[in-house]
This record gives sequence, structure tokens and C-alpha cells, in this order.
Amino acid sequence: MNNLFFDLDGTIINSEPGIMKSLKYMYNNTLGYVPHDDDTLRKFIGPTLGASFEKYDGIGLDDPKAREMFNTFKEYYAVDGWEQFKVYDGVKEMLMNLSGDGKQVFIATSKPETFAKKIIDQIGMKPYVRHVFGASDDEETRTLKEDVIAYGIKKTSINLNSDNLVMVGDRSSDIVGAHKNNLKAIGVTYGFGTREELDEASSEWIVNKPQDIVKLAMEK
Repeated sequence: MNNLFFDLDGTIINSEPGIMKSLKYMYNNTLGYVPHDDDTLRKFIGPTLGASFEKYDGIGLDDPKAREMFNTFKEYYAVDGWEQFKVYDGVKEMLMNLSGDGKQVFIATSKPETFAKKIIDQIGMKPYVRHVFGASDDEETRTLKEDVIAYGIKKTSINLNSDNLVMVGDRSSDIVGAHKNNLKAIGVTYGFGTREELDEASSEWIVNKPQDIVKLAMEK
């Protein structure tokens, strides 16, 4: 494993505080109430908003109501929400170890690319991350994780294939996205997904903490 694509939310950072507040702000200011409990709202973390609207609210981003909700979410997230996160314990050491061993690290996230780059800069991880790939800022293109991964493979200048690139993430969308691009995947259990979810998505490896990723990368 010489090259690794990492998800951001639930794999590098715990972004729950900012995203949950942004979602509640969005619903309260568009519907006047929050139609989902916290357990359901947490499932919004990882996929794009458009995908979550379709799954949990029954509307696509082409629906005017969904577009209003998306814009309202960004009102809070763009100012305060994006900064409300915590880096998972052991992540910085993991990235330092991978970089020190000559591994190339990339971010492949369903978060809009602009915010993902700001977060990587803010947490001081830029020296260890070669490039950040994310959803388009309007979430009208690269709406699925498989699209982001395909975009990242196309944009990077090195030869990436199933033998030297793996995807690392905490949700089934990360695993499915990797497989649809003919890549293997490492599922992590310390994020927002469960071991059962990762198993059902047929993740090739499942690990419990960041340092386990380093060990696996050194072995394969």
C-alpha cells in the first residue's frame, strides 16, 4: 500500500458538533422544526447532503425545497460549523508515520472540497497530505463517494491502481465507492459507521484505531 485515499469526516476528524448544529439550524429555519432524531441526523455525516435529503427526506437536490435547505445549511456551516470538529486521537501520528515511510496520503471526501482544504490547513496536516479531493461546492457534481474517488484518481499525477492504492473510511459509502473504482478498502470502526455496516459493504480490512492503518500499510 504505497498510496492511501482517506475519508475526512469520521476518519480524520470527528465533525459531529458542527454538522449537527448546521443540520438543526437548517431544519429549524426552513421547516420550523427538526424532523429527525439525533441518531438519524448522525447518519448525514459522511454522504453528501443531497444523498441524505433523498434518503431521509424523500427529495433530491433538483427540488427547490432541497436547494433552500442546502443553502440554509451552508449559512451556518460556512461561518461556524466547519470549525467545530476534533481530530481523532492518533491521527496526526498515523499521518506522520505513513509519510515517514514514503506513503502518499490523499483526502477523498464527500465534503465540499473548499471546506476540506480549509480543515486540513487548520489542523496542520498539509505537510502529510499530497492533495485534497472533495465534492463540488454546490454538490451538483461528484455527489457520491465513488465520483469523488474517480475524480481523485483522474486528477492525481501518479499511477494509481488496485495494487498500490486503497481507500480508508468509516462508512459503507467509502467501501462501495472504492469497489466501484476497482480499489480495495480499509474500514475504520472509530468513526460514525459500525463494524456491521463495514462488513456488509465487504470491506477488505477493518481496523479499530489509526495506528492499525499504519501497521496494515507496512505489511501489504
